[in-house]
Amino acid sequence: MKISFTFVIAALSLLSIPALAADAQTVDEQKSYRVGIYLLNVGKIDLHTSSYDLDFYMWVYSEEDDFTKSKPKIEFMNGKATIEPITVEPHYYEARVKGTFLNNLDFHQYPFEQIHLTVEIEGLDEHQSLVLMADPDESGIDKLISIPGWNLVEMTQDILIHDYPDGKEYSRYVFTMTIERFFLSSFLKTLLPIIIITTIAMLAFWMSPANFAPRIGLGASTLLAAVAAHLNAANQLPPVGYLTLLDKIMIIAYALFLNNLLSMVIQMRYVDHDMKDKAVQINARMRKFMPIIVIVIFFSLLII
Repeated sequence: MKISFTFVIAALSLLSIPALAADAQTVDEQKSYRVGIYLLNVGKIDLHTSSYDLDFYMWVYSEEDDFTKSKPKIEFMNGKATIEPITVEPHYYEARVKGTFLNNLDFHQYPFEQIHLTVEIEGLDEHQSLVLMADPDESGIDKLISIPGWNLVEMTQDILIHDYPDGKEYSRYVFTMTIERFFLSSFLKTLLPIIIITTIAMLAFWMSPANFAPRIGLGASTLLAAVAAHLNAANQLPPVGYLTLLDKIMIIAYALFLNNLLSMVIQMRYVDHDMKDKAVQINARMRKFMPIIVIVIFFSLLII
């Protein structure tokens, strides 16, 4: 019995040796690339197509690969670019890259939105064979970069594992530059005209109900101006399927215009029936109703 037990243990040990050897071989065969990017220039940013032109240095460092024999096994996943090698050494590869890249831009907070300009690099071999790592020490953004109308917020680097429907996983390096619009410039160009137009329209509440023609003319003309301003601002964006911050503000403005025009029509009927005092009461009541409209719609839109 003792001999049989010893024999079983020995047999199990022999069976486990190939598995351990295979695991050790897999670990030994796994390569690592240290990737870095130094951004030089930002060209045209096309909001309609969510594309942007970038010019940057890219480098790859690896102890396992000889880049004088073959290029780094990586590719750009969110754009097309021309690559001009600058330095090619056995374990170091550096190139200048110019290309057009794409990313799903978020316009929920337009005209005060932040957008993320990314460069996504993925290994050609699976994650078990090739791992990408970020180089935080040398990567960055040139201090001379200036993007008209935009302010630089931050630069980040991330390493992700991207999986595909066939079950394969690949290591991905993501370089992200976050930019935002200048608040004062966006406010003056986009929101201030709408605020002024809406305020002018609301002045009709302080006019006599008997002056129906001037009041209705004021309300209708300012409504058309508000719609034109809204369309002009919205045309700067692609056809998104959600409400932006500007859209929500315009919904409040349109509600005020509706309240204004509806009040005028009711007052006109009372004036036509020689009930001017009643018309004055309706005018005062609808004027006091304006802040309630703003508050109710504002909190309703917060839920959306």
